[in-house]
Amino acid sequence: MQNLEGIIKKSLRQSAFILRRKPDCPSELELSRYLEGTLPSDRRQTLEKHFSDCPLCLDLLVTTKNILKEEKAAKKSLLSYLLKQKWLILTAACFGLSFVVKRFFLQFLFLALIFGIKWALGGEGSRNLVMIFRSLSHKDAEIRKPQEKIFERK
Repeated sequence: MQNLEGIIKKSLRQSAFILRRKPDCPSELELSRYLEGTLPSDRRQTLEKHFSDCPLCLDLLVTTKNILKEEKAAKKSLLSYLLKQKWLILTAACFGLSFVVKRFFLQFLFLALIFGIKWALGGEGSRNLVMIFRSLSHKDAEIRKPQEKIFERK
């Protein structure tokens, strides 16, 4: 057990030494330029060689790259969410405009009603309800057919 503790302590001392910033480590600005791809090719090659030798910079590079990917995904998901809710946004805009532009109150209110119905019918829940209703109606039709044939003439 004491041997295991000694190995862990030795490993932690070595990793603490390895993960220290060296004088030739690039600055954060230079690292961001590397990720953007705006560095000259000779400096880029120098940094790539440094990343292969320096675990701290490599870890920083990987972490930064993952954060940027997650940020892009979050922005993309927000935009896609807003695009999915376009009918709701149009409904709210027309409803608000009906009070702002009093001359076209009824027209904007009618547009808000149309867009609201489109939003309600275009939602995932309403699609599921329609599919359930259709499947139940088809089952009812299949059940009724044999009963109706009983009274048919042959």
